[in-house]
Amino acid sequence: MMTSLNNGATPKHLNSQNETEKKVKIERAATKFIPVLVFIALTWLAGSTIYIFKLQQDINNLKQINSSPQNTPQKLTGTAKKSEAEGDIKRAAHLTGKATAGHSNRLMWEIQMGNAFIQGLAYRNGTLIINKTGKYYIYSKIYFRGIKCPQMPLHQTILKHDATYQLDQTLMRVQEMNFCSGHGFWGKTTFQAGIFHLREGVELFVQVSDPTMVSADELMTFFGIYKI
Repeated sequence: MMTSLNNGATPKHLNSQNETEKKVKIERAATKFIPVLVFIALTWLAGSTIYIFKLQQDINNLKQINSSPQNTPQKLTGTAKKSEAEGDIKRAAHLTGKATAGHSNRLMWEIQMGNAFIQGLAYRNGTLIINKTGKYYIYSKIYFRGIKCPQMPLHQTILKHDATYQLDQTLMRVQEMNFCSGHGFWGKTTFQAGIFHLREGVELFVQVSDPTMVSADELMTFFGIYKI
């Protein structure tokens, strides 16, 4: 009598064969994907290397630009460059006391040292030169001093020279009398300020009664202007 198989039962050797075939299929599929994964990894690595290299180049370029001498701030002591935008120029000057030869009543000025500066204007031989028409605030403080009381009055006068008319015109003037008495050291401060409409090319300067009596102290004697 033949022995019949149980319904739904599968021989063990068939199960083992099926499992082996599945493993082979999985291994073959994995083998196909490995080159793709390697290619993706190499592509990403190359892209990252190029990006880092370019980033390093950009950083080096920025360092070179920042260290360039033309990017170093410089103090303006004369006429502003024509290439500079008009809106960026702040026209102003503050000149301080400086020894002046006795044969001239026009005061000379320090334009760079200490508190002195010139920006957007020009200076020549004791004069400030206006390079843009407009309204300007002008001020001047002069400190006179001496050992012996002089007999003449003290005065400081701000004048403008207009090349169009070839003449000097007084803008402001202050005069002091009876400012000292007796003997011994004396000192007198004079100050004046005002707003004026000035044309391009006008020259401004200060005259005094006696330059040898004027102190060169930058805190006591100065002459300035700024555009409003």
